[in-house]
Amino acid sequence: MSKLSLKNHLLLLLMSFVTWGFFVIVGLPDYGQSWSYDLTVIVVIAITVLYVPFGKLLIKKMFPGQAYFKNSLWLAFYLTVPLFTYDVVFLAIIGGEGLKFIPKYWYLTFFYFSFWLQFPLIGLLLEKNLTEKT
Repeated sequence: MSKLSLKNHLLLLLMSFVTWGFFVIVGLPDYGQSWSYDLTVIVVIAITVLYVPFGKLLIKKMFPGQAYFKNSLWLAFYLTVPLFTYDVVFLAIIGGEGLKFIPKYWYLTFFYFSFWLQFPLIGLLLEKNLTEKT
């Protein structure tokens, strides 16, 4: 992956924590477990769709004209690995669920993997558009 500045590492880490905190607050009191299945699916689809333009904006803003695909991997990393770590601490350790939280909170688990597909695809498309313009 491309070298990332300390500032961008810290910004991405802060963004991951704020994103996680938002999920906790929106999911109160039980991190979304009391939501209906239909509502949960709608929320997962909405977040996935909203992260397309947001991901594109972030990649272009943080890495202007640079290797978008390689840098999109940083975005995928910071929106999956730290969030999984926060969930392990919050649900598995503090909540006492152990790793049973992974299937129970399937809507969180979905994002641990989907962002690894979504953001690199956005990076590839940005690179393709960049090379077509030159």
